[in-house]
Amino acid sequence: MTLENYQAQLAQNLPQTDLPWLADLRQGAADRFASIGLPDRKVEAWRYTNLKPIQARLFEVGPFEADTFQADRVRAGDTTPALLSDSHRMVFSDGLLIAGAQDLPDGVSLKGMAQVLAEDPEILTDHKQGIGAIRDLPLPTLNRALSRDGYVLVLEPGVIVAQAIEILFQSSTGAAYPRNLILAGAGAQVSVVEHYLGTSEDDYLVNGVTEVHAATGAHIKRYKIQRDGPGASHIATLAGQLEADARFENFDLNLGAKLARSEIHMALQGHGADASLNGVYLLRDKQHCDNAILMDHVVGATNSHQDYRGILDDKAHGVFQGKITVQPDAQGIEGHQLNKTLLLSDTAEIDSKPELEIRADDVKCSHGATAGELDEAGLFYLRSRGIPEAEARQLLMAAFIVETLGHIDDEAIRDVMDGLVTDWMAS
Repeated sequence: MTLENYQAQLAQNLPQTDLPWLADLRQGAADRFASIGLPDRKVEAWRYTNLKPIQARLFEVGPFEADTFQADRVRAGDTTPALLSDSHRMVFSDGLLIAGAQDLPDGVSLKGMAQVLAEDPEILTDHKQGIGAIRDLPLPTLNRALSRDGYVLVLEPGVIVAQAIEILFQSSTGAAYPRNLILAGAGAQVSVVEHYLGTSEDDYLVNGVTEVHAATGAHIKRYKIQRDGPGASHIATLAGQLEADARFENFDLNLGAKLARSEIHMALQGHGADASLNGVYLLRDKQHCDNAILMDHVVGATNSHQDYRGILDDKAHGVFQGKITVQPDAQGIEGHQLNKTLLLSDTAEIDSKPELEIRADDVKCSHGATAGELDEAGLFYLRSRGIPEAEARQLLMAAFIVETLGHIDDEAIRDVMDGLVTDWMAS
């Protein structure tokens, strides 16, 4: 698509707003994207993933005219079953909020982005441009131009949210650009589940951004479950900034979409900050899933951990690109990274690219990647004990990822993940 094509499409689809700063922000993002376009495989970060299939869907942003908040569209409930029996829940459909969260504890605000822009835009004063690490990247830039909604979660200092917050993004057509923001005050604690669910088999696009700001001593757990439809493309960018002694735990479960990309940029910028990024990707047919992680140890005495495992069947293609950067004078850090892949067919493919960029001396860092087939000796042993082959294969697959799933310390959420994984293996 040419520069002129991008400019014309963006001009037609840019959301309207009465906020001058937001209009300028969107126009600036539109101009930026029109000048750079989609990355191609000549760009190192995208060498394994072809984005040409999503071009036709980039600007199909839905059957609505403006991003004004419509209170009558939002109701208290939704017919789609919740993943968790006990959670604060909100629901988005094709990019727009349709069901708001109820009975939130004191010190917690959870609203749609469009509602915040309409009623309380000063919340966003310090976050208008987004986190610098992703500000100029093509797909987050396009999100900044076209996003109309998403969630904004604000926790006052010291607030502990006992129940998980469950956010459902259900999509069926066109293109959705959710933009989400988590602001956790000092010492606050919360668990957030983002559930992306396809309600059709159509070719649609989700290009979402979630930004996380954890103040001193805050503890945020985020879980993303990607179950978009078989014709969908799912692009997700997560960016986080952790202050002193803050903890962030992230778990990605990728099951759906024909094309998926999960990109994470995490900055440990306060002493004692700790980030644990883990994930499981289960692929079959011709699915493609690209996990790209950039962990930045900005200061010393910080810790990070990455553990990603994939099971690939048929002609599926998995990608893991993980990089740990240790900045100068960031002494006393510890960073570990691991990617393991189980290939169930001769035509499945994995590209794994772990990296370390170390500019300090006193560090403990490791990285590794392995790929292999199902253990035939183990399979033979189980079958010799009377276990049917299909069940034996499931047991070996489950054993392969059990350690990674063990990073989820919330029993209810882990049970949900286990159930989804078991269903995939049995299908």
